[in-house]
Amino acid sequence: MYWLEVSVRTDGEAAEAVAEALQPLAHGNGVVLEQLGDPHDLDPLALEPEVTVKIYLPEDQDTPAVRRRIEEIIYHLGRLYPIPAPTFRELADEDWANAWKAHYHPFRVGQRLWIQPSWLALEAERAADVILTLDPGMAFGTGLHPTTQMCLQAIEQLTRPGSTMLDVGTGTGILAIAAAKLGASAVLGVDNDRLAVAAASENAAKNDVASQITIREGTLAEVPLAPYDLVVVNILAPVIVGLLREGGLLGYVAPAGQLVLSGIIDEQAPQVIAALTAAGGSVHEMLTVRDWVAIIAHPAGT
Repeated sequence: MYWLEVSVRTDGEAAEAVAEALQPLAHGNGVVLEQLGDPHDLDPLALEPEVTVKIYLPEDQDTPAVRRRIEEIIYHLGRLYPIPAPTFRELADEDWANAWKAHYHPFRVGQRLWIQPSWLALEAERAADVILTLDPGMAFGTGLHPTTQMCLQAIEQLTRPGSTMLDVGTGTGILAIAAAKLGASAVLGVDNDRLAVAAASENAAKNDVASQITIREGTLAEVPLAPYDLVVVNILAPVIVGLLREGGLLGYVAPAGQLVLSGIIDEQAPQVIAALTAAGGSVHEMLTVRDWVAIIAHPAGT
């Protein structure tokens, strides 16, 4: 048996759209985003703008019709934004699960966070570093993408000892783990992807913060309404807008709490801010990396 690896090389502006379009065809809905560059450089521009989107399919799903469907998806996206044709590679059964590890190396985010792949020797250089040992598997959230990095920077800035956090779309649990290691006493991570839930739970255990983190499969609508000191949503702008308008997202933020919204292309920011304002929130700060924006907000009047 082999696994089919489908790769599309694009940039940060198109990567999320490609990932969203290919995800329904991927095994377990798992999508990998790889970004190369200098992982040790603190400059947010040190990582190259090119992003490779990858999905994997088992041999019995590799048919001419499926490959043609993938090519058609990328072709139609390419009419809106320059995207090259996908490439296909067959991997032996024992190789496919490790294929994404080739370009994933330790790197620093913010001032103290050090992202350490679990299969490599520890390379952190400073005693004050907060080490996040990560094995992302097939779930979103390797820490390579600018949207995740801006969330990590915000979490480092906003987390206080004993605080609580809600992580909506937790992926690998990287944001939840960061908050716990920075002193949060209780973190709830929610994701509707079963693979993500499994990866996040395993990563929490690897980092010895399982007692501080609860990982649940589901959506925000299934989370009991309660105030959190910090709520982080790193998804896609249209989903964020929906959560602000119909999902009651701001209701989960404590009166003196903070809301971090990421996964937003710069041209989508006005739409997100309009939905935030209409829901009763206000912008406190905006972070930017290339064409991506993260918004730090709070309930109006705080």
